[in-house]
Amino acid sequence: MIANITRGDNPGNIGAYLHGPGTANEHTFQHQGKTYSGGVVIGGNLHLNGELTPKAWVKEMRAAMRTRPEIKNPIWHVSLRNTANDRILSNAEWADAGQTFAERMGFENHPWTMVRHGADHVHIVVSRINDAGEVWHGRHDRRNAQRACAELERTYGLEKAPRTRQGTPKQSVTAEREHFRAKQAQLAADRIKLEEWRSVRKRMGLMSTKGPIPGPHRGQNVQKHTVRVPQHFRRGRGRDQGLER
Repeated sequence: MIANITRGDNPGNIGAYLHGPGTANEHTFQHQGKTYSGGVVIGGNLHLNGELTPKAWVKEMRAAMRTRPEIKNPIWHVSLRNTANDRILSNAEWADAGQTFAERMGFENHPWTMVRHGADHVHIVVSRINDAGEVWHGRHDRRNAQRACAELERTYGLEKAPRTRQGTPKQSVTAEREHFRAKQAQLAADRIKLEEWRSVRKRMGLMSTKGPIPGPHRGQNVQKHTVRVPQHFRRGRGRDQGLER
């Protein structure tokens, strides 16, 4: 079972999506022998099973939200999807699974509803604020959702879904610290080289110590400067004039 979590501030928007056809007409379900396009409420604590529109549960959530208008993103949403090899769960099984999920996550006393889409997945919408103005913060919700999904897989005999994202492994804290230490050491070495370069230029009698910084990055852009040689050290035409022997 795979959980995908989002947050928002408007239950009407998510309600219109859940009870609509979806982005590719994938929201279909069977009800009394007919196929409907949209979603149907099959669980939750608002006692609205069988509702085909979001009007009733959106009204309940907005009423709870008004008790704490300062809370940002008060709507919490998760989709729970089974793998392709899993059996089809009934509405009653999904409703029981939703109750277990709510208890494991800690929002069972807040307004929540479950909407079914097709055979393999459902959506749960939660108001993080209840009628008493209490807030469910949902800390570590992704980690806790993975644990709850693993429990539901064992309970209903479902296939174990992958929990980790594929891609480049994240560096350990030690590796990251070593990387930043190496960068700091390189910057310190570059500063020392810069000071040495400026000191040499100053000893050579050049008036300006400004210019491109020599080094591995901009070494090719170092400006050339001409040093004037005193008259008595210049070579004349065909003979020495005042040169040291």
